[in-house]
Amino acid sequence: MVMVIPLAQKTSSSSPMSQNGCVTERARLAGSLAESEPMYSELPQNFGEVVKGIYRSAFPSPWNLPSLKSLGLKTIITLVEEPYGVGHMNFLRENGIAHFRVIVQANKDPKEKTPDHVINGILEILLNQANHPILIHCNKGKHRTGCVVACFRKVQGWNLRDALDEYLRYSWPKSRALDERFIEAFDATKLDEVARDSGAKLWKPTGNHNNPEPYALRSTF
Repeated sequence: MVMVIPLAQKTSSSSPMSQNGCVTERARLAGSLAESEPMYSELPQNFGEVVKGIYRSAFPSPWNLPSLKSLGLKTIITLVEEPYGVGHMNFLRENGIAHFRVIVQANKDPKEKTPDHVINGILEILLNQANHPILIHCNKGKHRTGCVVACFRKVQGWNLRDALDEYLRYSWPKSRALDERFIEAFDATKLDEVARDSGAKLWKPTGNHNNPEPYALRSTF
């Protein structure tokens, strides 16, 4: 089990803490984002609804923040090292959002692989409904996020083919064979008890957000 300790229940500028590959940031200061909001906002690229209360996307740009605010997020999980800017940090503080940074390696070298305990730690956060609504993202919302969501699907009881098809919908045409191998090798049985206790196998999307169409139906031109 990966234990994740939120940084901040304090408002002082303490340095980040890490454990088992997880770094967490938490900010809960009152305020208003209204003055800094742009006139136009949209959800991040590759945004999608995994199940009710769990969303996925690419790295949010500043102009995405007002749209994300409308989701009423309680938690954000970032899978990459790229830091949040001042606008992002203000967004977290002003909306009381818990932020977990858990680094997941890109599957580009077969010799480098994110340990299962790190993936399990992310999934435990997703499986805890006290953290919902929650957003999980990497840079493009394709590979790292796609692998984590596919592992979540396996925990939900999806068969491998369906989990891979969803991965391909978001990553096509830049899907990675090593990602598919990673997903196939992931042992979801270690989280069976957590999934059963949470009722996650029955979780469904609301259908209020459009997800990418099946990759096989996309134009190749």
